[in-house]
Amino acid sequence: MAQQVRRKRNTLPPKKRKRVQITDDQIRYTNVEGLKRFLSDRGKIRSRRMTGLSRRQQALAAREIKRAREMGLLPFVMPKLERARGGGRPDRRGEDRDDQTMASVEAQEAGATEVLTAVADMQDEVAVETAADDS
Repeated sequence: MAQQVRRKRNTLPPKKRKRVQITDDQIRYTNVEGLKRFLSDRGKIRSRRMTGLSRRQQALAAREIKRAREMGLLPFVMPKLERARGGGRPDRRGEDRDDQTMASVEAQEAGATEVLTAVADMQDEVAVETAADDS
């Protein structure tokens, strides 16, 4: 039996890594517009591969983004954008999601009323005990 030699298909030479020409002074928590370059559309910190920063600059950028989040200059999470996704039956895409949403809202309301009644009962018990202690 002859041995087969495995080859990688569609191999290309590695891409030249692009470096961002930015000084460390520009990576500060007060420079919100500059830091937004290093965030994804959902608010996550992008990797070095995406940003093109050096290792030290990436660590600095992550630290400054976290500092800006704590100061309230940047959000921790950005709202999810509705995107059309393929697959499934198009006539049933929105119906199932609406049913799940309504069911979860009803469950939350039921749970909230149970909690409120439990709190009211506890307050009544405390009031009765306090009245008995005062007598």
